[in-house]
Amino acid sequence: MKRNISLCLLSIIVFGQMAFAQNKKQTVSSKIEKVTVFTSGAQVSRKAKTNLVAGKSELVFSGISPNIDVQSIQVKGFGNFTILSVIHQRNYLNEQKSREEITVLENQKESLKTKLRVERSMFSVFKNEETMLTKNQSIGGSNTGVKTVDLKEAVDFQRNRLSEVLMKQIEHERNIQKIDSSIRMLDYQLKALNQTNDYATSEVLVTVSAKEQGAASFDVSYFVKNAGWYATYDLRVKDISSPIDLSLKANVYQSSGEDWKDVKMTISNGDPTESGIAPSLKPWYLYFGQARNELSETLESKVQGLSNGNEVRGTVTERGTGLGLPGVQIMVKGTSIGTASDANGNYTLKLPENAQTLVVSYIGYKKQEAFINSKIVNITLEEDTQQLNEVVVVGYGAQRKMSLTGSITSVAAAPLETTQKYQPTTLVFDIEVPYTILNDGKVYSVDIKNQSVPALYEYFAVPKLEKDAFLTAKLIDWQELNLLEGEVNLYLEGAYLGKSILDVRHAKDTLNISLGKDKGIIIERKKLKQFSNQQFLSNNKTENRAYEISIRNNKQQSINIVIQDQFPISTTKDISVEEQEYKDATMDKESKILTWKYELPAKQEKKHVIRYGVKYPKNQVVVLE
Repeated sequence: MKRNISLCLLSIIVFGQMAFAQNKKQTVSSKIEKVTVFTSGAQVSRKAKTNLVAGKSELVFSGISPNIDVQSIQVKGFGNFTILSVIHQRNYLNEQKSREEITVLENQKESLKTKLRVERSMFSVFKNEETMLTKNQSIGGSNTGVKTVDLKEAVDFQRNRLSEVLMKQIEHERNIQKIDSSIRMLDYQLKALNQTNDYATSEVLVTVSAKEQGAASFDVSYFVKNAGWYATYDLRVKDISSPIDLSLKANVYQSSGEDWKDVKMTISNGDPTESGIAPSLKPWYLYFGQARNELSETLESKVQGLSNGNEVRGTVTERGTGLGLPGVQIMVKGTSIGTASDANGNYTLKLPENAQTLVVSYIGYKKQEAFINSKIVNITLEEDTQQLNEVVVVGYGAQRKMSLTGSITSVAAAPLETTQKYQPTTLVFDIEVPYTILNDGKVYSVDIKNQSVPALYEYFAVPKLEKDAFLTAKLIDWQELNLLEGEVNLYLEGAYLGKSILDVRHAKDTLNISLGKDKGIIIERKKLKQFSNQQFLSNNKTENRAYEISIRNNKQQSINIVIQDQFPISTTKDISVEEQEYKDATMDKESKILTWKYELPAKQEKKHVIRYGVKYPKNQVVVLE
């Protein structure tokens, strides 16, 4: 019996040793070496080295972002061993370390709270003294007289001391207000930095089998969310006889849950979150019904587009508190055109042609889409309380390959050394200088490249609608420049003109960039009264109109300019239009739009006259103004 018990104990010990030998757990330190930044998300690549023992081992790669797409995890091993499985799991015990900035702010807040308690205590002391002074104003007993000198001294003391007490109260009240305001600002900043309460990290568990002890190295890559970038340009024009100086900037951000320190960075205009499946046509069936009429583009819409660049603005606030949210990402859906809200939650964004929806995202809040139905679009975001799954198991052999995405946060005063690569569907920029990108969600501007671009400059004006000339830069063979869509900051002759939009999706052979209004071109359109009159004949009335358009070039060099006006178009046989004068202009037969196009020398003025007559029944009314 004792022998059987001994054998059982021996078997348990041996089995336990075998199980332990088969499940040796080993923590492996890994470092982020490369991040690929896409317009939405980031691909993170880590490297690690370790020594393996013979047999099975479970390697733990810890400190990894909690916001990864587990289907994107790929592990490659180099050495004399075999990877058996890959598992991803969340680690709620290993909390992320607080960033130094947060720690400093929290210490400042505690210090201010201490000062606030002191100030409130002192205010209370002086308030009590005021009460004592006001209640104890009787001098001497009820039957005892008081000398005049004593009365004067008592009154002087009462007045002086009460004045001091009240001044001290005001001083401490001011200090309390200042400290309260400082604490509120710190709370606001801390909220922006701690935009999520999810401090859990995650781990990748890799089970390997080695025949013998030896060195091993690993490449671990995965896709993280809450990262991205969008393009903006600085466009500078020295004068309209010089080429354009075009500077591309990447505005990058990341709140993935891990810091990227001294990493190689690649910026790509790809978006792996978009579907890569080509569309297919389905049968098209006709039914009885009225067709929807499409409105034709008018001169007024053209000028408005040149004037305001189809701009949208608004404020992003938090639901419940109504406070503005800083650093919120606002993107035009289906494009890489975007911006970020300022410290008060306000934003302004130029819109490309056919823009319909804004996509608004902020770490810790639910992503939201806002329909662009006016020039002011205010957005309210709601906190996202959804909990992520704790454990997800992924078999290595079942991993599917996919493109990944990335983002950055760093500042460069001058263009970085970059290598431009062309891929079948994307454009990639490799940044040669290592970057440190913190997990703070801030947007940073990184200069990617500068290039000098030949351009043809042309002014455009419709004096009937607006008495300003809009400068347009025409880029020929722009396809060779590998331009991306985005907002453009405009600088003309050293002055900031505002913003425009680089919309390459709708450009044709020539890319037109509106550079805004140029006050150096003076335009006036006035009615010529001597040719504007009414005539009555039989049952009809004829109204004549004449206008003079004057254009003066006050610049130091000649300009190319396009001027447009129009004749009215009759919609009934009872109204007839006589086109009397439009010298040197070309007229479109369908739209009746008149176009003058010519070169205007420096310091010169040119005038055009447009005259027409409209005949219609005298008992009717036709608006001609």
